Amino acid sequence: MYTYKKTLKLMKYKKTTSVCYTLTKEQSFAFSLYAQLFLDECCYKFNQEKLKSSINDALDMKDSKTFMKLSKDYNRLLEINT
Repeated sequence: MYTYKKTLKLMKYKKTTSVCYTLTKEQSFAFSLYAQLFLDECCYKFNQEKLKSSINDALDMKDSKTFMKLSKDYNRLLEINT
């Protein structure tokens, strides 16, 4: 079994309390998996929005080379995550 300790600080009374959680190996693995999936989704959305913004900027500046490169990168990002 894995034991995780969480410290809570109550700002109003400036007291610190300690809470101890005991997790099974399976629960620990599940939490790690959820965290990894969450981080992957955040990175994917960040990259997607950044590419969309850059593509729009390239279109506004009428820069066809940059637009084509960023469009390929965007399509590759979509292919990887489907």
